Amino acid sequence: MKRRFPLAFKLGLAFFITIVFSVALVYFLTERSVTQRFDRYREQQRKEIFTLFSRQLSVYYEQNGSWRGVDRLFYRVVETRRDEDGKVVENIVAIYNIPLSLANEEGKVFLSTKPDIGRRLTQAEIDRGPIYVNGVQVGTLLILDFVDPDEAAILASARRSALLGGGIATLLALVLALFLIAQILSPLRTLGAVTEQVARGVLPDKVRLRTRDEFRGLGESFDRMVDNLRRSEKLRETMTADIAHELRTPVTIIQGTLEAILDGIYEPTAQTIAPIYEETLHLGRLIDDLRDLALAEAGELRLLKEQTDIGQLVRQVVEAAVPSMDEAPNVEVIAEEELGPIPVDPKRIRQVIANLLSNALRYTPTSGRIEISIHGAEGEVEVHVSDSGPGISPEDLPRVFERFYRGDPARNRSGGSGLGLAIARQWVEAHGGRIWAENNRTGGARFTFRLPTA
Repeated sequence: MKRRFPLAFKLGLAFFITIVFSVALVYFLTERSVTQRFDRYREQQRKEIFTLFSRQLSVYYEQNGSWRGVDRLFYRVVETRRDEDGKVVENIVAIYNIPLSLANEEGKVFLSTKPDIGRRLTQAEIDRGPIYVNGVQVGTLLILDFVDPDEAAILASARRSALLGGGIATLLALVLALFLIAQILSPLRTLGAVTEQVARGVLPDKVRLRTRDEFRGLGESFDRMVDNLRRSEKLRETMTADIAHELRTPVTIIQGTLEAILDGIYEPTAQTIAPIYEETLHLGRLIDDLRDLALAEAGELRLLKEQTDIGQLVRQVVEAAVPSMDEAPNVEVIAEEELGPIPVDPKRIRQVIANLLSNALRYTPTSGRIEISIHGAEGEVEVHVSDSGPGISPEDLPRVFERFYRGDPARNRSGGSGLGLAIARQWVEAHGGRIWAENNRTGGARFTFRLPTA
């Protein structure tokens, strides 16, 4: 099993490596830049010194015809004394604190601040510092590398300052990194804790993240998710209870009737068996509706689309539904004549229209009126089903398309499984359309759905 590293360790290591690398790079570039500047400065200074000394040496050789006594240009006697043997000893010091070597026309060093006297210069050295008199090279002057103590001190101070600044920057950056890590991990820990509660089946209250960044949006999204889960759980419990209730009623009737027949209370005649058959049909329809809803919500519902005249389809549904009722309200169909066929699954759309019409017939008094209008609307076909019933209360409007939902008792005076409108919504949305409910200004409810024409 691979070892797991905490996020705080990964972030801390990443920040540390980035900070150290960045500071080291800045220090390296700063130190290199300062050193290069000093090198260019010393090179320029060496050239200026060479120009000055070469002129003096050229004049000296031209005046004296040789290099004899040239050391007086660079050294002076500060003290003359005799030693124990009586010999005169001169204490000489360099006039200039500059390392140099002077060679004759043959390239042999005869004057140097280093133990270099007698060495023959290479051709490259001879070409580097020639001394000319009347166009003839009479000697070679080499200004050796040297470092001014003051310059060295300045360079060392610059390096120390860069190193100290880098250290301070590293420390501040690490402190800031720790603060940022804490700011990142705090909301993550909070979200992790509430996520663990959700995993255990406990839906927590709202997550309050005291941040003003993306984590706040994440917390708000998490709150909405928890609210949706809570609503889904409540809906699931309600739906389970409703399904049990819807199944219990026909099962109870079937069971009671069969027990009465077995006990000899009822004779097994067509009259006593007919209610059992009706309830089995009701159970079958309920099971089919639940299955279709499950397929639609899972995205597995197959649509067999064909070019269909919606106006004609509506008239067929009305002609089949209204005559079957003993007393029915007046139903009027109004359709635009120029509407052409559109690609839909006629079986599913027929069920949508039938469910909406059945809903309107259920809540409209016999003296009332139902109007179904069809017209085009910007690349879509819009169908309205209006009734003159009691209408829908404002608090029930957003929920009328939920499964088994029954709101205002005034619109619940007769039977129904509570799945018709839920099925209608699924079929319409499966076609890429939309459906909604509202109240008419003159009273009654109006259901509208739109379907694309292409």
